[in-house]
Amino acid sequence: QEIDTLECLDSLAKIRYSAFSILLVDNGSTDGSAEAIERWANENERITVIRNKKNKGFIGGSNIGIRRALMTDTNYIFLLNNDTVVEPHVLTELVDVAEQSNDISMVGPKIYQYNREQVLDSAGTRTMLWLAQGFLNGHGEEDLGQYDQSFEMPYITGTALLIKRSVVEQIGLMDEDYFNYFDDFDGGYRARKDGGRLLFVPKAIIQHKGSQAIGFGSPFYMLHMVRSRILFARKHIPILPFFFIFLPYLVTYRYLKPALNFLRHRQWDHLQALHTGIQEGFTTKLTSKTR
Repeated sequence: QEIDTLECLDSLAKIRYSAFSILLVDNGSTDGSAEAIERWANENERITVIRNKKNKGFIGGSNIGIRRALMTDTNYIFLLNNDTVVEPHVLTELVDVAEQSNDISMVGPKIYQYNREQVLDSAGTRTMLWLAQGFLNGHGEEDLGQYDQSFEMPYITGTALLIKRSVVEQIGLMDEDYFNYFDDFDGGYRARKDGGRLLFVPKAIIQHKGSQAIGFGSPFYMLHMVRSRILFARKHIPILPFFFIFLPYLVTYRYLKPALNFLRHRQWDHLQALHTGIQEGFTTKLTSKTR
């Protein structure tokens, strides 16, 4: 992902904002990209590269960067995937909205699909909490101005979000029980439970290349998505909805339906990943606060 990361860094270097620095966490890469990134960093004073010896997952890697950021005097932390390209005014637009009220915890940009002019990747989110199901507004739609107004949303996709330092200090870091996925869903839930508001900022623009870091539809994705969905439900869905709404939905639509499809197409690795994800979702010991 060297090319993606360098393109992302090039766009960050063009941001028009008076005071910001870049923390890049290399999550145990073995493809030589870390060396290329460090060469780029040697020519740019704003960036610090943190190299993990092993892959700690998206959440573990992000937390390492957040901890380092908290050692500085920063008031905001902008979490950003490396397969993105940002517009020069993105930070200005996000911070301007975040500064409007003390109860605004996080803000998120409008996200376009990479190199597809005016085709949305997401424009905010919505959820069905008792199904532990999140949705991206506008995915695949042409942007005709239908998402040009700011609004509150239940969570902000982890592709790109700006969070206040004070909020991190209040609700804590990302929950590493998840490893991958549902960190954004969980973080939004905790921030709102603490009285915070999450806002969509349509004037803040980025482009997103998609799922190249992990591969949507891969066995890895299947395992960790179902595992994290169950963990979220165990942590946050009340007992009665958990048993009478979430579990029937999980069994029918998140287990039987995909399992039959994998059997039909002889995708044994996907089927095994699904079984493993279900098992780990119910047996993993929860180390953070639950219901």
